[in-house]
Amino acid sequence: MLIYGKEIRENVKEEVKKAAEVTQMAMTIIQVGEEGPSAAYINGIKNFARDVGIEVTVLNFASEIKEVELLEKIDELNRDPAMTGIMIQKPLPGHINADLIVNSIDYHKDVEGIHPFNLGRLLTKEPGVKPTTPKAVIRMLKDHHIDMDGQKVTIVGRSTILGGPLAVMMTAENATVTVCHTHTRDLSQETRNADIVIAALGKMNFITADMVKENSVIIDAGINFDEHGKMMGDVHPEARAKARVASAVPGGVGVITVAELFDNLRILAEQKQACCGSAGQK
Repeated sequence: MLIYGKEIRENVKEEVKKAAEVTQMAMTIIQVGEEGPSAAYINGIKNFARDVGIEVTVLNFASEIKEVELLEKIDELNRDPAMTGIMIQKPLPGHINADLIVNSIDYHKDVEGIHPFNLGRLLTKEPGVKPTTPKAVIRMLKDHHIDMDGQKVTIVGRSTILGGPLAVMMTAENATVTVCHTHTRDLSQETRNADIVIAALGKMNFITADMVKENSVIIDAGINFDEHGKMMGDVHPEARAKARVASAVPGGVGVITVAELFDNLRILAEQKQACCGSAGQK
């Protein structure tokens, strides 16, 4: 059975819309250069923002921009009291240190939940913003009543914005988590042993039917595009067919991820309001 994220996205949208009616929120996206996938994601964000009545500004810079110029712009946004959240659209050009750029954002405005301070709060189980795609995976499982407690979960991919944080979040749900990567000796054995497989590596159709067991749960967090521009996941259709439940691509984790970005913006706005009193009230 394929599961989708549209209904979940709409539920989150209503929550964010209600919050935006009473609390001022604004977000700036910094984009360097233009890529087809990046443009599609940003358009999804702009459409969501329009539906909930939140101002989103996209600052598009030429791919040749100097690192110091980006840092100056981020510093300006950090000091802008009207700006609730800042997002860096990736990938960035090779001459720019992506970690340095992310770390330069005020963690109070880290709408993606990927600043080291906020990742540290995730590890210590403190409330706050969390990385958006891992949030989307957890929400999809919970909203479709898929129990994680005691389940064997294999995550394929260990990035600091997806696989790594997701492992922490699923462990907090009492799952038994294995994280696989390029140095895993027998990846197929690890995925076949799993009750729940999370594909989060960014390689089209990488998880094949022989790598999963019958009646498992497969969540595909991959977004790839074939030569015709069609969106594809990390999981081959034959592998999804073996699963008891599998997330769709497109229409699955990705559509929830945009909603989670705005849920994080809501959290940042509420944290600011709690800190600064009624200044954030409309």
